Amino acid sequence: MHEQHISEPDAGRSRVETHSTDYIPESERHGTVWQQAPFWFMINANVTTALTGVVGAALGLSLGWCLVAILVGGLFGTFFTAFHAAQGPQLGLPQMIQSRVQFGSRGLVIPLAVVVFVQCGFGVFYVILGADSLSEITTPNNGLYEPLICAAAAVIAIVGHDLVHRIQRWLSLLVLMSFTLVTVGVLTQVDMPSLLSTGSFQWTAFLAQFGASAAYQIAIAPMVSDFTRYLPRKTGTNKVVTMVFLGSLTSATWLELLGATVTTAMPKLDTVAAIRHYGDAFLSGLGWITLAVTVVSMLGVLPATFYSAAINALSALDAFRPIRPSARSRVVAVSVLTALTYAATVAIPEHYLGSFSGFLALLSYLLLPWTAVNLIDFYVVRHSSYAIAEIIAPHGGVYGRWGTRGLVSYALGLAAMVPFFSTTLFTGPLAHALDGADISPLIGLPVSSLCYWMLMRGADLTTERAAIALDQDRLLALRPPLSAPTG
Repeated sequence: MHEQHISEPDAGRSRVETHSTDYIPESERHGTVWQQAPFWFMINANVTTALTGVVGAALGLSLGWCLVAILVGGLFGTFFTAFHAAQGPQLGLPQMIQSRVQFGSRGLVIPLAVVVFVQCGFGVFYVILGADSLSEITTPNNGLYEPLICAAAAVIAIVGHDLVHRIQRWLSLLVLMSFTLVTVGVLTQVDMPSLLSTGSFQWTAFLAQFGASAAYQIAIAPMVSDFTRYLPRKTGTNKVVTMVFLGSLTSATWLELLGATVTTAMPKLDTVAAIRHYGDAFLSGLGWITLAVTVVSMLGVLPATFYSAAINALSALDAFRPIRPSARSRVVAVSVLTALTYAATVAIPEHYLGSFSGFLALLSYLLLPWTAVNLIDFYVVRHSSYAIAEIIAPHGGVYGRWGTRGLVSYALGLAAMVPFFSTTLFTGPLAHALDGADISPLIGLPVSSLCYWMLMRGADLTTERAAIALDQDRLLALRPPLSAPTG
């Protein structure tokens, strides 16, 4: 009886994905590892990424040092983010629900709340920039454009995983062509040697840009496995990590460098207007086309954000009241989060660049301890061996409701960073001593990692190992819902 529910994966599929927080059986896995590269390329292929590259320039950092900070920060953040990619095929679960192992089913609600806040926060900026781009190329009317963008993104997110993947793959070609032309236009019009020789090095500005570029990449980490979990379990770790790494880093570094360059060259124009200016100056109408492509690109990244945020919100609710994974629950979650994102969009100040840079700093503080604990557990402590049926069991199974070791490690890592915080709202005493330089990411990661590793050295994993031995039989006994069509 059970086998009929997990065999013949194409039978009875609906257009709307019905999986959410649950396990993806091997019989329903699909897709190829190369598809991850264009997907993660598109996650960062938008004007929001270009704005991230403006942080250092806005603080007076020379363009040359902006480029160095962007590259080093991007490498730092993407390194950690990409290693989450292997968890999807190995475990067949969404990214954050895997962290029940480290934090417990209810203890995880704390990181989940942070992640949902971060994802909806990014959603706000995506909606604003999409509406601003539409206003640049049509009649200014953000009051109409913002709800339309939200509604379109929500529909795509509701249809689910495969549609989001498919849209991202096709959009990657369009974005690649348009931004390549704009980049060529900038390089042919800007006196790069002169631009690189102006300005100066400032530690505070350099570290601010490094932190912004790193945080922008680390912000992706809580959603990586959401979009790799449908890959077959046999997918090689090196291959999937490499595809995510290359896709994400390429677009992020490219567009951040572009943003820093046009802003330094034309400081009186905002980044969006500067990109349009150089595009139109190179080829008539190219700036208009690029902004149009930017709007369309938001219909790739925004649905992915809503999709992941909905799964995380359902994971948090499931810790207190078990929720049967279904299309209906995901529709409700996406709808509610879309409404909240739109409300925040209306409320945010008109000049949002300052808010965006502060937002990037905040998310790095909150996400770094989580990614440290999660990766140390997966690669060092448990070596990717988990009782998957126990992770999704009511009340956390053998992993329990509260993961004290994970929560303590998270808290200590966050606490260790506080003296190094450097924001407009608060600057820690050690950041003051460093003339405002923020090195908190370099503190939080090793503290949380080392703390969790040491606490887990004395952990008794006997019960977990017994559950792992029974895991395959228990997973076969599950009655998973029908999934979305293959992509």
